[in-house]
Amino acid sequence: MGKKGKGKKGGKEALGVPMAPGGEDYHMYLSMQVETLERELQVKSAQAEEAQRSELELRSRVMEDDFKQEQNTTYAVTADMARQYKALQEELIYKINSLEIQLTEQKEELDITNHELKELTKDKDADIENKDQQIKQLNERMNDMSAEFASMLAETLDLMKLHINEKLSDAALGDADASRPDFTQRLQDFSNKAYNAVAISSKSDGHKALPPSDA
Repeated sequence: MGKKGKGKKGGKEALGVPMAPGGEDYHMYLSMQVETLERELQVKSAQAEEAQRSELELRSRVMEDDFKQEQNTTYAVTADMARQYKALQEELIYKINSLEIQLTEQKEELDITNHELKELTKDKDADIENKDQQIKQLNERMNDMSAEFASMLAETLDLMKLHINEKLSDAALGDADASRPDFTQRLQDFSNKAYNAVAISSKSDGHKALPPSDA
């Protein structure tokens, strides 16, 4: 009971009633003030710690949200890049396969073309050789015919000259004008022209003409 009275006195002192320093009541008053301040300090400390903890939790939640958002963004960008890379890889693989198929087809076509070219060249060479052989045979035949013609023409001219000379000899007995030098000269000129024609034809075919025989 005495303590409660002292408490009331202390309360009165708190209301502005002066107390004598150094007394028991004054000491109790100071102790109560200290306890009050300590409780206030504890409350303030607890509030500060709670505020600090709340701030830390808020920062942690904000950082976690930012991290999750950044992580989601990174995942989205990475997934998009992975899809683009995969699509590009598939496109390149398709192009490579297409080019390899085209290259194989072109190699096959080239092999077929080279084989056909070899066969065509072989056939062409054989045809050229055959044509050359035919031309050679025709030239030989033509030369033989030219030689035969030249021989026949020479024989014909010789026979004509002999026959004409005989006619002239027979006619000379009855007509002296038939053996005139101008007629004989014209016959000789005709014979020379014929021999010259045969000689030119034979030279153009690679053969020498037979020389004209003297009458």
